[in-house]
Amino acid sequence: MRKLYSLIRASMTSDMNIFKIRQKKDNKKNSFMFPVILSIFFMFAIWSYANMFFEKFAPMHLQVIVISLVVFLTSIMVIIEGAYKAGPLLFNCKDDQLLLSLPIKKRTILFVRMFKFYLFELLFNGLFFIPLIVAYLRWVEVIDWSFFLTSFLMLFMLPIIPIAIACVIGAIISSISSRFKYKNFIQIVLAMLVILFSFYLSYNMDFILNYIAKNATSINDFIIKLYYPAGVYIKLITKFNLFDLIMFILINCIIFILTIFILSIFYFKTNSRLKNINTSSNIRIDNLEIKSRPKISSLVRKELNTFFKIPVFIINSGFALVMYIVAVIGLCFKYNDTVTLVKDYLPDMVIDNHLSIIIFILISFASFMTSITNSVISLEGKKIIILKSIPLSVKDILMSKIYAALTITTIPILFGDIILFIRFRLSVLEMVLLVILSILTPLISHFIGLIINLKYPKLDYENSSEVVKQSTSSFLSVIIGMLLLIVSIYFISNLVNMFSSILLLLIFLIVYSLTDIILYMYLIKVSIKDFNRLSI
Repeated sequence: MRKLYSLIRASMTSDMNIFKIRQKKDNKKNSFMFPVILSIFFMFAIWSYANMFFEKFAPMHLQVIVISLVVFLTSIMVIIEGAYKAGPLLFNCKDDQLLLSLPIKKRTILFVRMFKFYLFELLFNGLFFIPLIVAYLRWVEVIDWSFFLTSFLMLFMLPIIPIAIACVIGAIISSISSRFKYKNFIQIVLAMLVILFSFYLSYNMDFILNYIAKNATSINDFIIKLYYPAGVYIKLITKFNLFDLIMFILINCIIFILTIFILSIFYFKTNSRLKNINTSSNIRIDNLEIKSRPKISSLVRKELNTFFKIPVFIINSGFALVMYIVAVIGLCFKYNDTVTLVKDYLPDMVIDNHLSIIIFILISFASFMTSITNSVISLEGKKIIILKSIPLSVKDILMSKIYAALTITTIPILFGDIILFIRFRLSVLEMVLLVILSILTPLISHFIGLIINLKYPKLDYENSSEVVKQSTSSFLSVIIGMLLLIVSIYFISNLVNMFSSILLLLIFLIVYSLTDIILYMYLIKVSIKDFNRLSI
């Protein structure tokens, strides 16, 4: 038990420090308060939405429908989000060799990782469940002590079944990808398909909600029968039964244990295959030639290799580019359905007369929602000392990261541009302006991401997903990118009917060019000092 406690404590210390604003030891208060404040704002938003639903269903005395619906949808989100995280959290961890060399049972190691996964999803589930219960107290007619006991226990029990399903899905994805030479590519494709499916559901959410409102009672009955945890919870808060509560706890514990047992059968074989390095059998070294490359070119190549070797980096940073290609295909084959989305933001715009503006909006979305450079400094980790010792100027080192990020974003954006240019008849000047904007727009995002990452580096990370998804620089870059996208759409909506498409594109080209120049000057004058101060 002592060994188990030590393992859990060490695992939590390394992987559960979600936000670490600075590396100074005397700044623990800020490191703790930031995620707390962020969680409070998120829970307040969930509480507000829950009150809106309760207000609609309370006159009909159907408050429990909101409870069952939220529990079910939260579980679905835990499954989707958990399947995405199961790979990096359970498989191919940095401490595999150390733990497997210790006199510890393999199932104990798997239990520790499953328990860490459970705690992470418990926090995620609590962000939805706690404000739901608080909102329910306002609208419920009669309440007694059993409600608080049941809700408290359910808070800990409800994530278990979704986690078990997510672990199985994540293990299947990892197992399939481990059998191929390009393991990361297969894992990325499978994870992208899962995320695209979730976006498809989100896109049809209005239809789903309207259908729920019309068929609330039948849907509630369906959820209760389909999803056992939701049905038990509704039964316990409406008519408490101690036997049902004990049975629910036992069933969840058994499912958790069975999941560990099932995963342990093929977990370590899969983990070993993920670490295998595939090499070609046709290697010849008779006439060995060593090719040298320019230093900046080598750094750019290194950055590209780093990006494509980390699945979570590709999925988190490059998903907007995938959505851009999907939107391009949608414009080509389902024109009316795709432009409907644009009309929601620009209701007064005549679509057929401003097709180039629609393309520019898609380019802006792909550019501002793709933030690659917000993690490139942090991912250097302990190797930052080696990078600083390279006989190159700091400006060249930083610009190599910009060049690599620009290569990653420009290729799919220009590819989408070419498809749209072929499909639709645009003027030569419009095509030239859009191509230039396809380079200038993502350049803004790359400069901002690199500047922020130099301000808030996280060099002492234990897991790459901690840097890519859970660092201060990644959070700030995403927020700034969203704000830039909103501001761009705001100005487009106000200027689109005042200027011609060519003139409007030219205005944005001038503004973005000046913005890039200002950010570049800031990078080489201020951010170089931040780079020189980096240490670990």
